[in-house]
Amino acid sequence: KNLILNGGMAVAQRSSASVTVSNNSNEGYQTIDRMDTIFNASLGGAVTVEQVDDAPSGISNSLKYVSTTTTTPSGNQYFGLQYKIESQDLQSVGYGTPEAKTMTFSFYMKSSNYTGSVSIAALHHDAGTSYFTATAGTPTTSWTRYSVVIPANTANVFNKNDSGLGMQLRINLDCSSTNKASSPTGWTSTRSDAVTGDGHFLAASGNEVLLTGLQLELGSVATDFEHRSYGEELALCQRYYEVCYAWQQGMATGASQYVAAASVLYAVPKRALPTLSVTAGGFGSVVKISVTGQRNSSTSGFGLQGISTASGEIYSDTKVTADAEL
Repeated sequence: KNLILNGGMAVAQRSSASVTVSNNSNEGYQTIDRMDTIFNASLGGAVTVEQVDDAPSGISNSLKYVSTTTTTPSGNQYFGLQYKIESQDLQSVGYGTPEAKTMTFSFYMKSSNYTGSVSIAALHHDAGTSYFTATAGTPTTSWTRYSVVIPANTANVFNKNDSGLGMQLRINLDCSSTNKASSPTGWTSTRSDAVTGDGHFLAASGNEVLLTGLQLELGSVATDFEHRSYGEELALCQRYYEVCYAWQQGMATGASQYVAAASVLYAVPKRALPTLSVTAGGFGSVVKISVTGQRNSSTSGFGLQGISTASGEIYSDTKVTADAEL
């Protein structure tokens, strides 16, 4: 029932450690899978983001933000946690038809020191300029669940039944007054990223917020958070990002001779043709392979070829990351 993957913040293939994020520096997906940290429109300031083991009963992990550099948003600037959903996964919502359904977004939140109210913002991406914004609530020092009913949108259809972006859903912690709405009641063509009077997270260094248990479901009532096993959650996340290894070995008869090749099938086919990042390593005194090409890359797997830098036996355990995020 939960349209959000990894809402319990369990899977962190990239890193579980604290990462400092600012505009165009580690922005995007850096720690917990599917959780996108965004500093929109060159917003200043900085935060740390990490996976921590502080969570409400029944959930193991949460995402923790701490403000480290202050700023005040202006223009179209905002800061928050963004989740992107494929258009084909939203067809059951029936947007753009008389049978369009309401959805409910819920999550857990707490903070030891921040008391600003938090906005929820949804952008109907297929429609281009259709927005919904509401206040979710104010964090307290204990884990509390918050929910917002997202009204049906009968005007704008999800017209692309494909693996492209259908909706952006954000927990906005800071936003310029320019794009705040005073009394949001439904979907609107007027840009709205937050609610007037909602908080200013980046106003003070040391502000912290912890988030987990993100759930988006059909209907107007927030039901119990849907628990999936770690293995299920990992496989769902690997559609968008996967870390894998390719073993290459061979003999080189001279410098710069082709010596080895490897092919790998992904554990899970990717959403789209991924971007590959390759790191080739060596062992002991053996010269490492320099990867010079990717062969037959597809959503199902890839091939690599290696070039030696010296004569003799050569082998490598090559780390490859495949990124097909929205």
